[in-house]
Amino acid sequence: MENKVQSPALTMRVIKYSFVVCAFMFIYVAFKILALPDQPASLPVQIVITVAALLCIEAGFFVPRSLARGAQRAAQKNPALTPLKQWMTRGVIGLACFEACILYGFLLRFLGGHVWLVDLLFGIGIAAELFWSPGEPPGAAQGNISQG
Repeated sequence: MENKVQSPALTMRVIKYSFVVCAFMFIYVAFKILALPDQPASLPVQIVITVAALLCIEAGFFVPRSLARGAQRAAQKNPALTPLKQWMTRGVIGLACFEACILYGFLLRFLGGHVWLVDLLFGIGIAAELFWSPGEPPGAAQGNISQG
């Protein structure tokens, strides 16, 4: 039986690895099911998509940190925003940004982009999801967390 501290951390780990499994499903669909178009996307379009994907990776690491600062002010106005809810929200937003990079890779494959760019976006997205850590849930130092 797990205690209240382990439950949010376990939930976040399950979400994290669910995102990774979803990424592998996108890769499978992209390379096994999708047919390549007759005309590949132009190089400028491929570059714009790649840059947008890399910006999503950067956002996945930095946006949750900036949200933490804004959440402290919002919590003063709305007492229903507990630190645990804010922590979970920041974690899911970070993972969603990494998954967006993978989806850009999927889009690039759908448009007939260079295979090495597609592989790069898939690889970077999965690596970011695997190496990313949301940190300890709030209240872990005290040994209990209010789930409210």
